[in-house]
Amino acid sequence: MDSRRAVRAFSDEPVPRGTLERVLTAATRAPSSGNLQPWHVYVVTGEPLADLKRRATARAASGDPGDSREYPMYPADLASPYLDRFTAAAAQRYQALGIDRDDPDRPAKIAALNSTAFGAPVVLFCYLDRAMGPGQWADLGETVRFVGG
Repeated sequence: MDSRRAVRAFSDEPVPRGTLERVLTAATRAPSSGNLQPWHVYVVTGEPLADLKRRATARAASGDPGDSREYPMYPADLASPYLDRFTAAAAQRYQALGIDRDDPDRPAKIAALNSTAFGAPVVLFCYLDRAMGPGQWADLGETVRFVGG
């Protein structure tokens, strides 16, 4: 817990498949409520990831705001101390990314960074079966599918 950090820049050095398999195999031992294990993890690398980044970048560059959310990310009435923490973390993140908080192009710049996965050579997409509810949203994943290298 003392070493937790949010990374917003990655090396483009490929991650060996064996390393990914070891990490994800260890993750499959994470408990899930009632042993439901309702998750699916898709590992995207190589050309499929490059293609995904190209398409996401084109979408972001066109000004597309993205898909509407199915549920709110944060409570509408987020109050102190949570709003204070959120604001401080956002300020640190923008500063680390070299994006001025008052920059009118800030949303576009952030979308551009997100669309390239901050340069990561591997992206994991974690999904839950739609039949599951909030009780399962905290569970971690087991079913892993590799797409690409």
